[in-house]
Amino acid sequence: MALYILRRLIQVVPTLFGIFTVLFVLAYLMPSDPLRAVLGEQYRRLSPETIEGIREELGLNDSFLERYGDFLGQTLRGDLGRSYILEQDVTEIIGYRFPRTFQLMIGGMIVALLLGIPMGIIAAEKQYGWADHILMFLSLVGVSMPVFWLALIAQLLLTQDKYGIALFPVAGYENGSIIHMILPSLVIGTQLTATLARITRTAMLEVRTQDYMTTARAKGLPYRLTLLRHQMKNALIPIITIIGLNIGGLLGGSIVTETVFNWPGLGRAIVPAIERRDTPVILGILLFGSFLFIIINLVTDLIYAAVNPRIRYS
Repeated sequence: MALYILRRLIQVVPTLFGIFTVLFVLAYLMPSDPLRAVLGEQYRRLSPETIEGIREELGLNDSFLERYGDFLGQTLRGDLGRSYILEQDVTEIIGYRFPRTFQLMIGGMIVALLLGIPMGIIAAEKQYGWADHILMFLSLVGVSMPVFWLALIAQLLLTQDKYGIALFPVAGYENGSIIHMILPSLVIGTQLTATLARITRTAMLEVRTQDYMTTARAKGLPYRLTLLRHQMKNALIPIITIIGLNIGGLLGGSIVTETVFNWPGLGRAIVPAIERRDTPVILGILLFGSFLFIIINLVTDLIYAAVNPRIRYS
């Protein structure tokens, strides 16, 4: 197991290097002058000599290869640079904001697990019945609805009395209180809930036709025992795969959700950074997200062995 983990970590190094290169090239090719975006109205008030000095200080006059080499060296040392706008180290920004984004991701994952898997099980057990049709229609709506639209609808219906019921605050963080966390968690977890419901239904139906399920039923085992110990356990592999692959979706959805609900996570940092060409923040957050996604997929592979003893890594 340890050798497998080490081998996988070595294998992801070229992937991370490729991601780093692509992100740096895209950031370098972004239109407009980053210094104009950073200084705003002050740009016109400064003398050409002052502007040139700032460019030199920030390294904006360096060639592409020089900037690429400098940033790559910094990244390998664990230094993601310093924000042009906030005048703060990017690692500090990520360290402060990621726990809040992670909190939302966990909330969305809990919503998806509590709703999506039971929906899929019920739909599979009631195949072609009214419950199956209703649940699959709801999952189709959940997959199709954009996150920003769902967030606005949720605010309209669940935060005020004029058009709905005032159950939750409109926005805000309030030190991560549960009441402020529920609505954005529901929004960010909706698409994963819908996806899990459909995948769970498909996996459960596929497992139900296997020979060992027929044998278990022929032995007279209780229905609940065959459902949970045999059918559900063997259907977990595709479900775990979808959860691992959709972690990136939760991270991406948090950008929109945090903006709508004024949640102080990574999304609230990267949006203004893109607007104002704060390249260190953009690259730092995207690189961190890529690394996180790769690690989560590695953990997903390791969970396979815990769920299915036939899977072994050597």
